[in-house]
This record gives sequence, structure tokens and C-alpha cells, in this order.
Amino acid sequence: MNKVQSVWSKADKFLTITRKIIVNVFTALALIILTFAIFAGIGSFVSKEESIETEGKILWFKPIGVVVDSRIDSSPTFDSLILGSTNVRQHEIKDLLKVLNAAAEDESLAAIYLNVSELGMYYASAFEIANAVKKIRDNGKNVIAYAENFGNNAYLISSQANTLMINEYGSVEAFGFSRKREYYKDLYENINLNYNVFVAGDYKSGPEPYTRNSMSDEDKLAWNEFANPLWQKMTKMMELGRILPEGTIQNYGDTVWEKSIETPQLAEQALNLGMVDMVVTREELRHWMYEKFPNDKKDKNVLPDSISIYDYLTTIEEETKVSENKIAVINVEGAIVTGEASYNVAGSDTIVKNIQKAIKDNSVKALVLRVNSPGGSVWASELITNALKEFRSSGRPIISSMGDIAASGGVWVTTLSDQIWAKEETLTGSIGVYGIVPTLDGIYDWAGIQVDGVSSTKGGEWDTRISMPDYVRNSIQANIDDTYKKFVTKVAENRDMPFNELLSVAGGRIWSGEKAIQLGLVDKIGDLDEAIKSAASFAEIDDYQLITYSKDMDPFDLFIKELIDNFDSKINLSPEVNTIKKIFSSNYKFIDLDKKVSSVVYCFECEYFSTQ
Repeated sequence: MNKVQSVWSKADKFLTITRKIIVNVFTALALIILTFAIFAGIGSFVSKEESIETEGKILWFKPIGVVVDSRIDSSPTFDSLILGSTNVRQHEIKDLLKVLNAAAEDESLAAIYLNVSELGMYYASAFEIANAVKKIRDNGKNVIAYAENFGNNAYLISSQANTLMINEYGSVEAFGFSRKREYYKDLYENINLNYNVFVAGDYKSGPEPYTRNSMSDEDKLAWNEFANPLWQKMTKMMELGRILPEGTIQNYGDTVWEKSIETPQLAEQALNLGMVDMVVTREELRHWMYEKFPNDKKDKNVLPDSISIYDYLTTIEEETKVSENKIAVINVEGAIVTGEASYNVAGSDTIVKNIQKAIKDNSVKALVLRVNSPGGSVWASELITNALKEFRSSGRPIISSMGDIAASGGVWVTTLSDQIWAKEETLTGSIGVYGIVPTLDGIYDWAGIQVDGVSSTKGGEWDTRISMPDYVRNSIQANIDDTYKKFVTKVAENRDMPFNELLSVAGGRIWSGEKAIQLGLVDKIGDLDEAIKSAASFAEIDDYQLITYSKDMDPFDLFIKELIDNFDSKINLSPEVNTIKKIFSSNYKFIDLDKKVSSVVYCFECEYFSTQ
């Protein structure tokens, strides 16, 4: 009897503790919500809207993070609750350009300080920002650029400034485009892991690391024909901005290591060539800024009076258009996969929901599909295309606008467009398909493990733990070939080109937007604004307002996200732990080893290359 009482006593204690924990947690959350509500109410009651002064100030243009078409907020994750927000800072390209273009006309600003060395972006965006900086300088405004290390994009943009400085221990690493990949064929053979690769398209080089020990001639050709003209265009703009002799940047990249024997500091090499104006420490930069633009405190140890990007953005007045006619802009940004969208992930569920919102809204007269994606899953791409087909069946036009990248699946989703726009530097094409199926038969043979059994049907007989029989191999290859044929057919029909003509420029090969228009893969060269105007023309409307759709988030998720973003405390982890954390936090994969075969229209060329 005592034992029974003891068991019930322990159970009672456990339930009591559990009840207290649950009650305390919900009480704490309620208090947090109530506290925020009270402070928000008091703040809105006592605070006055402060006007932001720009007179005599420096626009401090130092965005840190990545350039995106459209910012996507994600629901809070467990690690963000424990460690604080880990979201990448996303800067919409339209906001950055709006700030720079306004600064070019703003007489109240004393100067523009520019540091884009910690801003990640692709080349089309870099050229847009560089042209905006050039416009500021051409309008007679003073632009001061500084960084501790310049890569291709950072130097392209900074070369358009009036004054260009570099830290004494910094470097200009505008060395062009280097594309290096790791090839694992020998490794897999050594560990007896068999990768069965199925490809449709001679230039579809994504699976090459599984099948080769070196870069193929086809991959080299495709990459060089894309990268070399882009590098020439980039160096020309750099040299014009710095008033350097033609070939200076190329010669610098070719001789930098040899010259480093006599001049080890790359900053000094850049200064000697006229690539920068001054080599400074941070302290010297601050003192120089004080002499040119003394602050109100008259303190040389304090930076000049300045205004940040987003504070300045609030001062830019824009005419708000209100119209019964709407043009919906749908973003496909990141790798195309099933599920919800998040940073760098174009989740088909979110995108399809957004398209359906446009379908149901009769005031939406046209849809602009903004694509900034290297592709991804065939299935996810087709889900998006099916939703677009339903929109088009209502008689309303679809215009596609390609951003930095629109390749593989990024091309697939444009195949119902009435017109396709791209930038000159857009990376597009890569019309090809592949699949990868790993089998463990080699490892099992090495380990002395045998797999045997019975199956009700021939279809269920093969197992990935045994070698792939020919009938399975032939079936998968037929599936890949059929998907490729459908892909080429979709593009050919959209482009109004004969199948074989389109086939000759497909094959998984990448193209620049400039080349794509010559080949008939796109219709027009221009930015998103021009594509929107074209959509209005197709819809035969003169007045319209733009509408975009954000990802649906639960109100509680929004509250927790806001709480995390404004909570400064977080645990500092070692770089090694952070690296492991990033790997395990990845929420998408292009090759799913849980599936027997994954059909992929993804452009690895678009992601795995270095700008040094």
C-alpha cells in the first residue's frame, strides 16, 4: 500500500510542478504583452513625431547585409528564441536606389559617405548602385568612399566616388571572376559510395562534382562566355570612374602577387596605380572627416553629423497612387522549393497563395512576376506555373522581370509570360534537368553486409542499399529526358521558336541578359519599373497602383519576432559552433537523399562562384 501511495505521491508532485511551469510561462507571456501594450500606449500619447533634419549632414550610406528584391520575414525559430535573431539583414534594391537618386538632387546634404564592403549582391544590382553613385558625382555632389577590403562589386561602386580611401592594412581585390568547385569522384570511389547521375543537357554542369575530377570543357566555355564580357564591362566602368588608363585593372590583377614581393601591402599597390586616393587608418579617416565636415560638438574624435539610409528614406516624399486598377507584383526570390518562403528560399506555397490573391482580386489587371532565382525543384516550379496558368486564363497579362538571376527553374516559371524583361547583367538560361540517386551497395560490400528479401512487385524490388539495375537506370533517365523535353517545349512555345532552335541554346547553358535577347530568350532589356509600365500597356490601363503581397504570419509570430529583433541580449557562440548551427539550421535541400530520385532544375553555376 505504501508503494502505491508513493507512486501516486510522485505523480501528484510531477503534475503540480508541470501545472506551475505552464501557469508561470503563460503568466510571463501575458505580462510581457501587457507591458509592451502599456509602453506603446504611453509612447504614442506623449511622443511627438520628430522631423528629420538633413541640412548640412552627411548621408551615411553603409548598408550591411544583402541586397534583395523583396524582404521576407520568417517565423521565429527555436534558436532565435534562445540566442536572439539570426536573420540576415535584407536591403531592398528599390530602397537603396531611391535613397541614392534622391541624394543626387538634394542640395541640403553636405556629402555622401559610402562603404559597401559588407553588402552582398550580384552584378546586376552592383551596376545599378554604381550608376546611381555616378549620378550623384556627375551632379556635383561630394561622395567619399572608404573600405578596408574591396571586392569586385564594392570597388565597382566605390570607384564612382570623388574620393576613394582604403585602410592601410586593406586591399583592393578586384581580381575578376574565379569559379572553383570541388570534385568528389575519387572520394566516393574510395569510400565505395556510388552516385548515379542522370543529366539532360550537355552544358548542365551541376552534377559534375559527382562524376568528374576536373571542370569539363563545356563548363569552362559556358562560364567564360558569360563572365569575360561582364568583367570587361566592369573594368571599363572602374577605369572611367578613376580616370585610369585602359587595362590598368586587368594588369593589376595579373601582376599583384609578383609586385607584392617589393610592395607587400596591397593598399600601397592600389595607391601607386591611382586606384585609390588615400591610404588611412580609421583614426585618420575620422580626423579627415572632421576637417572637411566638423560636427556640432566640435570634437575631432566624433564622426560628422550624419543621417542613416533609412532615416533619410523617411524624408523622401512620394506620390501615393490610388486607383481602381492594380498591377500585382509577385516575387520569386531564392531557391525554388515546396513550402513557405523565407530568406533566399522561394517557397512555392507562399508564392501560389500570393498568385491566388491576385486571381481573386478583380481590380488586379495585370501581374508582374519578378524572378531572382537560380531554380530548384521541378515540382515546386510547376506548382507556381500552374497557379500562373489559372491567372492567365482570366484573360489578364503576365509580364516577367528577371533580376540578378533567373536560371533553370527561374526560367521555367516565366514560360507563361506575355513578355520577358531582363537586365544586361542578368544570369539566365541553364535550361536543363538532372537527378542524382546515391546507392550504398559499395559501402555494404566493403563492410560485409548483404541485403536480401522478397517483394510483391517488380516496382518495389529495388532498394538503394543494392546496386541500381539497368531497368531502373533506364527508367530514371527516361524520366529526366522527358522532363527536359517538357522544359524545352514550354520555353519554345512561350518564345514562339521551333523546338530544335530552342534546343540549340538550351542544354543547361548559362547566358547573360544581353546575350539572351539576341538569342530570343527574352524580349526586352530593362528594370522592374519598365516591366511594370509594359504590364500597364498590355492591360490597356493608364492609371494604376502597385500591389504586393507579404507572407502571411501568425499575429503571435509577429509579436515574438518583433520582441526578438528588439532584444539586444544574446549568447556569443564560437565560430565553429556557429558554422555547425548554420548547417543544421538549413531549411531546404536540392538533393533529397530520402527520395529515390530528385528531379532538379537548379543552376549551380549561379551560386558556386567567387568574386574574390
